[in-house]
Amino acid sequence: MVRKRWRMKETMLVPAQWSGSVEHFYHFFFGYFMPMVLWQEKTRIKNFTIRDCGPMNPWFSLLQEGSKPTFIPPGVMLQRLLIHRQEMEIFRNWDNPLHFHKESLERFSTTILDRIGINSRAQNPGEKRITVLDRKPSPEYFLAEKSEVLSSGAEWRSMPNTERIAESLRDLGSVTLVDSAAMSPADQVRLFSQTDLLVAQHGAGLSNIVWLPKGAAVLEIKPPLPPVINEIFANLASARRIDYATVDQLDEHAEVDPENVRLAVESLLESPGTHVPTMSGRLPIRILRQLPRRL
Repeated sequence: MVRKRWRMKETMLVPAQWSGSVEHFYHFFFGYFMPMVLWQEKTRIKNFTIRDCGPMNPWFSLLQEGSKPTFIPPGVMLQRLLIHRQEMEIFRNWDNPLHFHKESLERFSTTILDRIGINSRAQNPGEKRITVLDRKPSPEYFLAEKSEVLSSGAEWRSMPNTERIAESLRDLGSVTLVDSAAMSPADQVRLFSQTDLLVAQHGAGLSNIVWLPKGAAVLEIKPPLPPVINEIFANLASARRIDYATVDQLDEHAEVDPENVRLAVESLLESPGTHVPTMSGRLPIRILRQLPRRL
């Protein structure tokens, strides 16, 4: 007699991210949360199993109303995955910066904006709203042994003169200097959906390009980076059709010349629509990479 294998009824949503840990914002945001939102919109399922993502868990409050996710530790998810104990949906490679898909990004952002109650994210016709991201020291979570990757925030990268940079832009628009990692998910979405120009050092905060309105722009301040991550946010801006420029930083913790930042910001503001980057890679591979993702 063949025994029927018993399985749990709930679907288990498994992150199979391109790199990094889903306890860190970029890999969580694109590698787990975004496909989860799109999967739920497709299936309308509200009871499912997800892995505990530590400090990223507040983002799950933006899932469909009435959602009842069951949280399990990463080790338990791995065990269930290996023995096929539970029906599962695996989100493979969604945080790969070579595979940003314009329509998926738009559906994701529109879904969350509607859910929060933001009906419009039109560019401001008056004074430009400039958001400058600051980086604070790591939260205690990332300094403890339970963290999958130790350290984050200013320990990884920083700009010692961020306040001076923000001050140098105040006559170009209304400037907000903020550490987005300290904000609630809903407040982050609201802020960036009303931002006309985003200025930030290379880092996960630039994932918020997703929420920028059409006609907005982003300035990335770039220290020397390995090739594998060098084009992440240029590719994201390309997929969103957002103007994009860079200013070099000597190293991960060096001061940045405010005048260089100001000149780049002025160029972005003076010629909107002319700085949209091209997705990295050669044709036709570049087009194939941007095909819709399966769920």
